[in-house]
Amino acid sequence: MKFLASAQLLFIGLRDTKSYHQALQVPSQKRAKLLEAQRLIRQRIRDSAARIRTEDRFWDRNSAAHRTYRVRPDVMPKFFTQGSVAYDLLIDPVHKPLQQLDLDDGMYVGVDYLENGQPSLVARALFQLVEDAVASLCEERGWELDKTKETCVRIKLDDDSHIDIPIYSAPRGRMIAMDSISIQARADAVLKRAGHEYPRLPSNQIMLAHRNGGWDQSDPLALHDWVGGCVERYGELFRRGCRYVKGWRDYRWPTGCLTSIIIMAAIVETLEDMNGSHRNLDDDQLVYEIARRLPSVFEKDICNPAFPGKAKILNEWSLEERREIVRAAQAFAEHMYDALRGTGVAELVVEALRRAFGERIPNRPDAVKIAPPIAATVAAEAAAIVPAPRVTASTSG
Repeated sequence: MKFLASAQLLFIGLRDTKSYHQALQVPSQKRAKLLEAQRLIRQRIRDSAARIRTEDRFWDRNSAAHRTYRVRPDVMPKFFTQGSVAYDLLIDPVHKPLQQLDLDDGMYVGVDYLENGQPSLVARALFQLVEDAVASLCEERGWELDKTKETCVRIKLDDDSHIDIPIYSAPRGRMIAMDSISIQARADAVLKRAGHEYPRLPSNQIMLAHRNGGWDQSDPLALHDWVGGCVERYGELFRRGCRYVKGWRDYRWPTGCLTSIIIMAAIVETLEDMNGSHRNLDDDQLVYEIARRLPSVFEKDICNPAFPGKAKILNEWSLEERREIVRAAQAFAEHMYDALRGTGVAELVVEALRRAFGERIPNRPDAVKIAPPIAATVAAEAAAIVPAPRVTASTSG
């Protein structure tokens, strides 16, 4: 069955009205505010980093470097933007303040590792360092410092946005200038800078600090590589597909357990099933094809795509959560069917799409194109039901 309607312009391409894709974009003023806050926070942390070498509390008691600061190495944190900002997948929230713009700014410290494989620095002390460093900045700017997160320091900028700072360790001597590494550069086997080659950081030696003092193996850079590979393989339609589905999720659930990484992994499964045919689709048709495949994808376990072969399941939902998400995905597929294949009436196309995505879908039936035979039939039916004018006999004198 062919598509009866085209809503491509509602998704992307309108000029005098925001299309849905444009409505999802973060306004430039908001993005600039987020990036300026990131710059200020990084600088305050760097300014405080000299304390790490001189203060005993930062060093594990089993570390040789714990004995005297004279033998300790300098520790200068490096930063690497992670998450949706780095992947160019950030969208403007619809339910505020329950949903917020989120910038993940990973802080990396180069350390030696103990015989037990743990970093020589104390995780709790690093959390305290970051919180002490940004406390005065928060007071100056009217920000709120959230100390409740187990794996990051959170700084709430306002009701609309926050910055998370997870803390990672990496092998000293293998650290490189991470501040400006791009996703594309990370995809290479080695990183080349100024004529030199730097080996990639080993995933099994990147550790995430926990507020309770523990360290867990965690390499967010591997996810950067995976996202970059997806863009290379599927093109920008991968990013747009992710943004559209994230927009559906945000409209459907003010809060919930359908994370961005689950959405990205699910999108890849749907694109793989299309076997390259997605490249010939308009955006509205792409969303239709993704939506009709999502229920079966969500019914199965979804593993972390950055670590193939390791059974780390991302969607460990309860039975009720899984049922709710699958039912919502089925309704999403039905709305897309109603919009593109279930009607030849432009107004009903817009209504169906707004049931799925909300009012950020522009109310522009005039921008919907109906397949020519269907449009002709609708016009004929409309003419047929208009009563003929009644003519009464008359005389003129």
